[in-house]
Amino acid sequence: MATGSFIEMFMTTFGWHLYEIVWGIISSTGLAYLPFFAVIIDNVIKPIESQEAKAAAVTSLRRLEIDIIRLIFMMILAVSPYMTIQFGAISYTKACQADTGTPGETIKAGNSGTRFDSIFKSNLLNNQEAKAPPWFYIVMSITGGINDAVIVRLPCEINMRQAAYEISSINIQNPHLKRQTERFVKECYKPAVADFYNERRQLPDEFEINDIDWPGSKYFNQNFYNSAYAKHQVPGFRFDKNRESDKAYVSKDKESATPEYGYPSCSEWWNSPQGIKAGLVDEFPAPLMHKITTWTAESSLEAENQAIRQMLKNEGPEMTKGLDISGNGKSSDLDRESFTDAIYDVGGAMIGTAGVWLAEVLIAPVTYAVTQMAPYVQATMLMTTYFLLPWVLIVGNYSWSTIKTATITIFAVKFWTSIWAVADFLDNKLAQVLSEASGNTGIMGFFDHQNQLMSSMIDIIMLGIYTAVPYYFLQMLGWAGEHGASAPTSASSNIADEGKNAGQKGSSLAENALTK
Repeated sequence: MATGSFIEMFMTTFGWHLYEIVWGIISSTGLAYLPFFAVIIDNVIKPIESQEAKAAAVTSLRRLEIDIIRLIFMMILAVSPYMTIQFGAISYTKACQADTGTPGETIKAGNSGTRFDSIFKSNLLNNQEAKAPPWFYIVMSITGGINDAVIVRLPCEINMRQAAYEISSINIQNPHLKRQTERFVKECYKPAVADFYNERRQLPDEFEINDIDWPGSKYFNQNFYNSAYAKHQVPGFRFDKNRESDKAYVSKDKESATPEYGYPSCSEWWNSPQGIKAGLVDEFPAPLMHKITTWTAESSLEAENQAIRQMLKNEGPEMTKGLDISGNGKSSDLDRESFTDAIYDVGGAMIGTAGVWLAEVLIAPVTYAVTQMAPYVQATMLMTTYFLLPWVLIVGNYSWSTIKTATITIFAVKFWTSIWAVADFLDNKLAQVLSEASGNTGIMGFFDHQNQLMSSMIDIIMLGIYTAVPYYFLQMLGWAGEHGASAPTSASSNIADEGKNAGQKGSSLAENALTK
């Protein structure tokens, strides 16, 4: 039996465990036979009200025969749980491998590799087996197969949004490496930016316009970094009397101690095997590096540069800001004229994009919270449906219309998995368009500030697909007269609202921090 998520594997078993418990109580107390009494009473009273006694007796008998047989048949087919749901037979097939974008493997309950295995065990409820009525067992199996068929037909790719989220949360963990990087920014990168503006240098055409916006700038590596040196000793670089920067520290007094470490050039400090770039590459998770390489379709060197660039950006503006134009009274390496030029150069872009950037900051947490919470909402709704279904069937007198409504409801809620798979595919394609529109290839284009307005629009579209389309699908089923199938929408909307509220709280914190 196929399911749509890790949590649904275990909630399915748990829900039918509860169904069996409730049905056992209903059967042992005699409540299971209430529909029989209701049918007998209806078929005796209604004919008598409209016919003579003799004719009413014949009609009642004929109707009773039909209804009793119907009730027995429905109890056997769709009410009484006697088909065992084997714990290891419930499976979940990943649409795609997160790291490679290739079709995912099939995982079975109890062997999923998650913590659910140790919590939702096969003997969760006093060693009772989960059992379901044959009809609903078939419904779940068919619906799971339909979901798998839809998902398999969608192209399998690396999830760009998920990769972007993971990359945006990576920071430098090694405190010594972080300290060295901060030193490099202060002793090499900021002086390089100051020199670029003070001397009014022109960026050659072969370099991108934003090349100098980060410490690993190709332009600075080919120019300023070759003639600039560390101001203090750098661990990992031996003292070399032949190095130009180290000559100044060679003591004329032979008895004086030689410095423990050397003073490398900024280019050595950044590019050497024991340098900052190599350390940052080692810290960057290999699976994410593979994703960047796959998306960019460029050399590993370019992928490393993009990864490090975003990693430094995550550390905050001090790691990438070469100019101090905050007006906070701190000293700047720029003279007054260059400072004014810098204001005009970057001020307009900053003000123009601030609004949409703030909107993206506020919308993104809500979208992420809803998309991550959606499978849990779905699994919880299905578990609740299985748990409460016996009471619905009794109140409906085991009628076909009640069973039909329950069938369509279970199908519709399980089909949300296919809707969300299409949403993820669409989101991935829109993200690719967004990346290429910036002129950058791969995931890094996703972070381009020029794309914030479009990114906000995509977030809103995804939020709508994840929340509104399932509701719309259930309403569409109402067009065919199955109005009862839309009942889960209000409950699921309330649960989803909690996810939105959680995201909005995070957004509010971000907004307060940004507007202070």
